[in-house]
Amino acid sequence: LKIISLAVLLLYFYQRIRPVKELKVLDINSLCSYRSREMKQFQILDIRDQVDYYASHINGSINVSLGRLPYVKKDALHKDNIIVLISNSTYQSKRAARILIKCGYKHLIHLKDGIQAQERCNKKQQEPSLCA
Repeated sequence: LKIISLAVLLLYFYQRIRPVKELKVLDINSLCSYRSREMKQFQILDIRDQVDYYASHINGSINVSLGRLPYVKKDALHKDNIIVLISNSTYQSKRAARILIKCGYKHLIHLKDGIQAQERCNKKQQEPSLCA
């Protein structure tokens, strides 16, 4: 019984930390250069709670909290576009990526440091939106 419990516990932690191969992790500078090279359209999906979203968000982003993501229609997101995930942690982006991959989305990017990266970029460049 102890071995089974240990195995279940290890499997649980592995599921939480395992990489998602379809999810790229980029910082704000790499994302901007990547965006200039790619011909595909970008969409920004903010998976933070509404309170965090309204406190600070990127113009044009779509807010669907992580808890609601499996249950909402994703009509606003196009499967051919690159989806940039804004979250409070890499773990949340991985969870969102797994949900989106099951729904057929293939081009997913996690913005390293989330909204804080964009805010630092805005202070330097005075730009209102992601890599405008």
